[in-house]
Amino acid sequence: MWLLCLVGLLARLYRFASVPVSLYWDEVAIGLDARSLITTGLDINGHHWLQPLFISYGDYKAPVYIWLTALLGKLINISEFAVRLPSLIASFVTAWTIFKLIKLLSAKNSQLPLFTLANFLIMPWAIHFARIGFESHLSLCFLSLTVYFTVKAVKQQKSWLLIPAGFLGLLGIYTYISLRFLVPVLFLVSFWLFRPKNIKPYLISFSLSLLFIIGGSLILAHSSYYSLSQQYRLSNNNLMTSTAYIDESAKALVGQPLTFVNRLVYHRYFFKAKEYLNNYFQYFSPQFLFLSGDPNLRHHSGFGGQLLYLQAILLIIGCFSLFCKLKPLDWLMLIWLALSPTVAALVNEPFHASRAIYMMVPLAWLCGLGFEKISRYRRLSFLLSISLIINLSLYLHYYFIHFPKISQSSWLNQYKQAALYLKTHPADQPIFVDDQWFQPQLYFDFYAHTSIKPLPDFCPIQALCLAPKDWQTDTTRIVADIPGTDQLVVKVLNEKQ
Repeated sequence: MWLLCLVGLLARLYRFASVPVSLYWDEVAIGLDARSLITTGLDINGHHWLQPLFISYGDYKAPVYIWLTALLGKLINISEFAVRLPSLIASFVTAWTIFKLIKLLSAKNSQLPLFTLANFLIMPWAIHFARIGFESHLSLCFLSLTVYFTVKAVKQQKSWLLIPAGFLGLLGIYTYISLRFLVPVLFLVSFWLFRPKNIKPYLISFSLSLLFIIGGSLILAHSSYYSLSQQYRLSNNNLMTSTAYIDESAKALVGQPLTFVNRLVYHRYFFKAKEYLNNYFQYFSPQFLFLSGDPNLRHHSGFGGQLLYLQAILLIIGCFSLFCKLKPLDWLMLIWLALSPTVAALVNEPFHASRAIYMMVPLAWLCGLGFEKISRYRRLSFLLSISLIINLSLYLHYYFIHFPKISQSSWLNQYKQAALYLKTHPADQPIFVDDQWFQPQLYFDFYAHTSIKPLPDFCPIQALCLAPKDWQTDTTRIVADIPGTDQLVVKVLNEKQ
């Protein structure tokens, strides 16, 4: 079991700075804001570092990940490594927190904490997000710490621990705004499940913690850019703003008598609820968990599901082991699991592993329960451990050998390579770049400190145009390939033009 833990840890560290092949533009934007904080004390828009929302490049980022990147950048300079380091550290802290939480709530000699830890460390979902700088993963760390300190405050009769629990919960909300629903609910659930008989000594600390969480959330909700940030987040295909259900309701009522029952059954909210439940339960499907996972190669490697194939056996056994009297720990984890995809299900996407990331902790616990049952049979336990190592090895082979090749476009590696090319081949001419993959300027600012312009319909005279090979072949010629990518080349206007 310790070997599984070791391999899971090494999987997070090996080639950390080079796989995935590039920062995504979200990560690049974090790095640019952090660099600006270090050099000027202000963000890239000239605003003070202490603010509830960073405008960034129009996507309105929560501040904590940017702050942490800036702190680390002071020590090691802003780079791909520095941008992703907070997430790597968060993965280790989350693993430690899970172990301590389960140990706190288990019998003295129980192996469940170790089994849960091992299943978390070898979970492809957890390995993948430990290696990328996404705010949702850092927020999982803060959420886990919030639950741990809340439970520890009650179990060890240290009421003052509720205060750091509330503060950590607030940091989670200011890391990933979607957590503003899950933090207060899990804080209250954790306290209620393990509540002491005499609650009076806890009232002050409990009230201060709630004040942190609710008061901080209200400050965020009333900040200058909150409404704009919500407009940005609701600009995708989601249940809250979609009007498709009005049309669906109207079509269903055609030819039907307008009775109370028909109005109720064919109401647009009925269709919204149906779609929401469909989205919600997809996150518990074998397809998502074990077979194919999130189709987005920024959220998943493309190998199997979010968990290892063999973790399906452990998960099933763990679920069956709950068919008895449930303990407070069981209730905590099951409620945690049930709540985790509630926000993700609001978006009409097949799966979104980043928004549903909070499922990882209770899923690791369920797999740990399954392994605890199997551990009673030594030969079977040994065989399963070897099989898990083989399954994990196959995943890691795919992740480090094949994933970097198939995911280059998903990470916009073409812009990174183009920026690095111009850094080593500086040009006096104006530079125009094809912006079809979104936000190329970020990459040229981050990697090369070079100014560019969007590519027009025709390559201007005496300019360098970074475009696909088949762009304007009749009026331009290729003067250089860009190493590391075949999606962009350097072109100039034909001399005869």
